[in-house]
Amino acid sequence: MDIDEIVEAIRHPEGELYYPTTRLICLENTHANCGGRCISVEYTDKVGEVAKKHGLKLHIDGARIFNAAVLNVPALGVPVHRLVQAADSVSVCMSKGLGAPVGSVIVGSKLFITKARRLRKTLGGGMRQVGVLCAAAYVALRDNLGKLADDHRRAKIFADGIKQIKHLSVDAATVETNMIFFSITGSTCLSPANLCQVLEEHGVLAMPVSSTSVRLVLHHQISDNDVLYALTCIKQAVQKLLTDGAAK
Repeated sequence: MDIDEIVEAIRHPEGELYYPTTRLICLENTHANCGGRCISVEYTDKVGEVAKKHGLKLHIDGARIFNAAVLNVPALGVPVHRLVQAADSVSVCMSKGLGAPVGSVIVGSKLFITKARRLRKTLGGGMRQVGVLCAAAYVALRDNLGKLADDHRRAKIFADGIKQIKHLSVDAATVETNMIFFSITGSTCLSPANLCQVLEEHGVLAMPVSSTSVRLVLHHQISDNDVLYALTCIKQAVQKLLTDGAAK
């Protein structure tokens, strides 16, 4: 979203009697609906400046922020703490690419965390014996951070393989992390729904995200051989659906 569009969308208390006023700007890094693409530190800093200028808070949904850092560290030298420096608060998911079984954390100032804990309690939230979840999150950070780069490498291989399959297309330039969105074109026999259904029968899980596109996500338990197996299954599934459709 262009910075000017963000500024134009801000609703100020004065003159906004009949509408809610803006208090918060939220960014997601990496951005899931854009295919796991990364938001640069320069963009985040500019949004942070806009937030401060207008008296707003900036929250970063960093569910996959470590994936963004893996992409950026070799190229720009931007570690996670720099990617979120402009934010007032950040949330991080431990159970996505990092591979913990469950859990997320929220990060902010001491005052912010105090308020968050109180609000959680007010809304009925709270858990006991959470040490086991913390231990799993610690192991994820300790052991799996170094595996994220392999997820990205395999996603590129996957995208290159998809491009070789008839009626499927993907913009490899948009595959920056561990997510692949590909499109189905040129056949009425193929749809994201029926393709994903056939793939599931062979142990390959994918998600239809529109009438023409499919999403796949890789994680550290997916090997190079698994990628090749999935590509083979996709190719065979496409051929099966085309053959079945032609026979009707």
